[in-house]
Amino acid sequence: MTSQISHKKKILIAAYAISPYSGSEFGVGWNFVSKLSEFYDITVMYGTSGVCMGNRDAMLAYLQSQPADGVKYVYVEPNALVRLFDWMNRSVTPLFFSFSYMLWQRQVLATAKKLKKNEDYSLVHQLNTIGFRHPGFLWKLDLPYVWGPVGGSSDLNDIFFPILSKGNYLRNKLRNWTNRYFLRHSARVRNAAITAKAVFCATSADRDNFRRFLNVDCQVIRENSVLNMKDAIKPTGAQVQFVWAGSVDERKALNLLFSALEQLPSRSDWCLHVIGDGPIKSMLQARAVVSELDKQILWHGQVQREEVLRIMREADVHIMPSIMDSNPTVLLEAFEMGLPSIALDQFGAHDLITAETGFKVSVNTLEEIVEQLAQHITFCLDNHATVDLMKTNVLLRQKELHWDISLRQVRDLYEKVSHE
Repeated sequence: MTSQISHKKKILIAAYAISPYSGSEFGVGWNFVSKLSEFYDITVMYGTSGVCMGNRDAMLAYLQSQPADGVKYVYVEPNALVRLFDWMNRSVTPLFFSFSYMLWQRQVLATAKKLKKNEDYSLVHQLNTIGFRHPGFLWKLDLPYVWGPVGGSSDLNDIFFPILSKGNYLRNKLRNWTNRYFLRHSARVRNAAITAKAVFCATSADRDNFRRFLNVDCQVIRENSVLNMKDAIKPTGAQVQFVWAGSVDERKALNLLFSALEQLPSRSDWCLHVIGDGPIKSMLQARAVVSELDKQILWHGQVQREEVLRIMREADVHIMPSIMDSNPTVLLEAFEMGLPSIALDQFGAHDLITAETGFKVSVNTLEEIVEQLAQHITFCLDNHATVDLMKTNVLLRQKELHWDISLRQVRDLYEKVSHE
């Protein structure tokens, strides 16, 4: 019996984080690799599938249960120096992540050179982490180089600094300064961007930054997309069910939503479901009692993803006042559940939400943000038919945001790059 010869193009991918069981960067790596493997012979170099660099328990468990999924997984084991910096990243300050990740990426380049000796790859793709400050070194490889999705290049708007704690204030000031420095002066970022045969960005804001500072044109292809599509809406009932989900911290800005709810006249035709835990949760729970909102807020805490989706499935409107997010999973999950969203008009929400599928809040002043949030909430309470129409429009928008579209865009880039 002769073995079947694959005629698929061979693609070498670097995905620092990958796991079929987790979201965020892990989900980005997994979704791109697993879906692209239907069309290409994929070799993926990875560094973690768990809580820290070098933890690959999740991938080992998966490979034991699914040994023949068609992807070649190459674990790039962090050396002692990389592990030291990673320990300092977790135990001292996150500032050490850049050092540990840069050193690990040098190991990735060495691994890629060895793999390239034995395989005829059509291109190499730097997949994640998606932060633009960490492009790795694969652009030095003698292969057509693709970089993306690239994100994280936008600053936190200055209007939000007054509502941050001292620690977050300093961290975000440093982040803004670092972003500007890397966009203007980082040789590694510039070399990766101009060497790449194709760069794709997570948001239109990232695309605009790459055009402005690096003179590199990018296509927008999100790091997250709709996975499952709902085919029917749930009509809005007498009591409108709002839902908020995420880490209860300053970045996710549940406090801004509370400020808006406190502006509403006393009325009982709404309920807010809060999903998640975090450092300011107890403070907000106490605030809800003082504001007499507590009877209309249900605190679900940290729950499994299946329960998150169940709660969202029964809701009417999703609210996301996050002051900094790219294309958060929860926003795509709201689209999957057929929910219109209320969100600040920036980052991923700017690209994802349309006038037919939700409400975008202008980012001018804190006072205007709170006022607009309150206005949009009131509109939803007074116009159930319009909310239901938006739900129907969300079902149509799902198709435009589906993974199949993102996958087709990446495949088109691959084909273009490999034929140049």
